[in-house]
Amino acid sequence: MFHWKPEHLEAFVSERAPQKLFDIAVHLAQDLGMDYLGLNLRIQIATQTPRVYLYSNYPNEWIERCQRDEFYKQDAAAEASHRSTLPVLWTDDLYREAPQFREAARRCGLRHGWTQSLHDLQHNESQISVARPTGCIDMAELYDKAGSVQWLCHTLHAVLGEHHLTALCPAQPKMSERELEVLKWSAAGKTAADVACILSLSQSTVNFHIRSVITKTNAANKAGAIAIAALRGWI
Repeated sequence: MFHWKPEHLEAFVSERAPQKLFDIAVHLAQDLGMDYLGLNLRIQIATQTPRVYLYSNYPNEWIERCQRDEFYKQDAAAEASHRSTLPVLWTDDLYREAPQFREAARRCGLRHGWTQSLHDLQHNESQISVARPTGCIDMAELYDKAGSVQWLCHTLHAVLGEHHLTALCPAQPKMSERELEVLKWSAAGKTAADVACILSLSQSTVNFHIRSVITKTNAANKAGAIAIAALRGWI
């Protein structure tokens, strides 16, 4: 089994600048015998369209081709990886319904590789792919290196996800302990009357806290406030 040099790992886990971090990840992937590394990070924000961030050292020709006419939507490995966190090996059979995508990737040097994903508790997703132009990947190599590639994915997801979420989302608004309690019980499906009984409050007081939470989260209603709080990990 291949082992990375400790100094390379230390540099990777301590770096927080997004592009520098990814550049180190590329070198680590190349140490594994893979020329190319790609990361597709999908950030799910409550009440907003998901944001997608792409990092790769893929050839410019391929990047332009994928962006043109949404060619990337034919990527069977990405589709399969979206449904499973197991590594998806690139094979002709996988792309039997999109042979043109497979052939175009081959011409750009993305011939042998695999893709795998991870999903966090806030419903954000990362897909990482490693590839090379020559040298078939057998199951022994896949099993040997998949854990290392998965670790790269986890680290990149944690750091890059936090970076982009911080840029997209305001900090948690200051909420009182009582507001958070009301929000938690509301998220559990309790009515205002139920929450009032549980917390020994009047129903009007519970409704006051709910209105306050809606205002602080900039939500349209109670359900929206609950969704925002849950997706951002506040409750």
